[in-house]
Amino acid sequence: MTHEGIDKPLFYISVAIILLFILFSYWLFRLKKEIRQRKQTEQALIESEARFRNVFEATDAIAVQGYNKHREVIYWNPASEHLYGYSKNTALGQKLENLIIPDEMRETVIQGINDWIENGHRIPSSELTLKKSDGSPVEVFSSHVLLKNSNNEAELYCIDIDISLHKKQAREIEHQAYYDALTDLPNRFLALDRLNQLLNMAERNQQKTAVLFLDLDDFKKVNDTLGHECGDLLLIEAANRLKSIIRANDTIGRLGGDEFILLIGSLDNNNDIQAIAENLLKQFLSPFTIESREIILTASIGIALYPDDGTETSELLRNADSAMYHAKKKGRNTFSFFTKKMNQDASRRLELEEQMHGALARNEFEVFYQPKINIYNGKLTGAEALLRWQNPVLGNISPVEFIPICEQTGLIIPVGQFVFEQAVRQTREWQQQYIEDFNIAINLSPRQFRDPELVDSIFRIIENSHLSADTLELEITEGVLLSGHNYINEALNRISNIGIKLAMDDFGTGYSSLSYLRRYPFNVLKIDRSFIKDIVTDPADRELINAAIAMAHGLNLKVVAEGVETSEQLKYLQALDCDIAQGYYYSQPVCADDFTQLIKSYLN
Repeated sequence: MTHEGIDKPLFYISVAIILLFILFSYWLFRLKKEIRQRKQTEQALIESEARFRNVFEATDAIAVQGYNKHREVIYWNPASEHLYGYSKNTALGQKLENLIIPDEMRETVIQGINDWIENGHRIPSSELTLKKSDGSPVEVFSSHVLLKNSNNEAELYCIDIDISLHKKQAREIEHQAYYDALTDLPNRFLALDRLNQLLNMAERNQQKTAVLFLDLDDFKKVNDTLGHECGDLLLIEAANRLKSIIRANDTIGRLGGDEFILLIGSLDNNNDIQAIAENLLKQFLSPFTIESREIILTASIGIALYPDDGTETSELLRNADSAMYHAKKKGRNTFSFFTKKMNQDASRRLELEEQMHGALARNEFEVFYQPKINIYNGKLTGAEALLRWQNPVLGNISPVEFIPICEQTGLIIPVGQFVFEQAVRQTREWQQQYIEDFNIAINLSPRQFRDPELVDSIFRIIENSHLSADTLELEITEGVLLSGHNYINEALNRISNIGIKLAMDDFGTGYSSLSYLRRYPFNVLKIDRSFIKDIVTDPADRELINAAIAMAHGLNLKVVAEGVETSEQLKYLQALDCDIAQGYYYSQPVCADDFTQLIKSYLN
């Protein structure tokens, strides 16, 4: 050491030692801190794992299972117990494929797990149908995680969510979209889709395909009289009968209402389809028993063939529909193959429907009147009001054509009120000017009786016109009475209580008329024209008419014979003590002005 200070090498050594000590102290501090942080992290991981385990143990919505590399259960949470039916103690140590894997998936699952562990090919999340402890299927959405344990061995964890309810609801929604809610038959959408598939197949195989359009006869009468609940039960039973006879590859569907479609493929000739149609009609020979009632129901079937009658789905359906209407015109309870003429008839019906809308507002309807004559003295007693339609495009349209369309479209309600107002007003004029006790008969349909305003409307029209109620006669068929609904009874009693007469129309064409004559307050019985037609040549018809007249008189009812066309028929009716005659022998239905002249001729 010099007097100037410390020896320089020693100084540097001292500084180095001090620096090393500082660095060592800092390193030791950081090491302690890192150890402390690592312990905290490990503790946090332990706590986090515990929290997640608690979550999986507590939840009942997520099933978690753990498997070792041999696919043996090492973890099985309570949700897995609930989902698959195995307790934790039962599941632990068992192999995955022996617990919840269906036999058909067994080898695929084993291979997939081994491939993931050995080659890293991950198993994707997916919807699976696994099995419960009782062997029943369960649908799950399954996700998978592959982890390494402390021994660096692979562990597979499966996270499964039960989607059975969701899948069931989805199937129900899909079923509702493609199947009829009432009959469980394919609906229009599915039936036409299957028809399109059949046509593609028929084109490839050079075969025929048949489209059968089936409509229940007079089903509307069932709805109008017995009610829609009874009608629904009848549709279900009809659908069951149809389903029972079709072949496995055929389709029976419901298009809506009482319309069904039958699709038949792989036909070699037209004779095959005729036998099928006859068999369909046979299914309706036995009466339907609905709510202790026996209902006789028939069907009309229209048939269109591919490729003879069309090559497109819509064309075949339209032509089968036309053929069905032709079958109804032939008398119903039969089938008809499509012809080109039927397209003309279908076009006619479409024209009628188009022109009918707005016809009332355009004053195209007119009330005609047909006289009713007292058989004893030949005097004019009244008339029946009958609706006629003169259209500027189509000309005169028969009621046989347009009245059913009025019924089906609901136009019968406003049109019926028009007839009522016109007939009552005109009758009141004739009473004031010519015949004081002149009677007017007006027809009421089953559809009109479903109008809750019907009776009040009748009362209002009578009151406004000052017509005497006992000169008004309402003609109804037994179709109005079949249901026995309370509103029918109430309406008829209200009508009868103010003095309006009730007439049973078309007597003899139904099957329960006698009981109705006793049950309801009828005043008049009208014998259908079909019996009058052969009264001169058919003794059986004469006996039936004789019995009907005697019965009616025994019940204090007046008897009206419809369709009298000859003097010979009139003589027989006079001999049988019939009361009133109506028909072309006296006059066809005529307009109000012409009927006024007819009244004058009877008064002279």
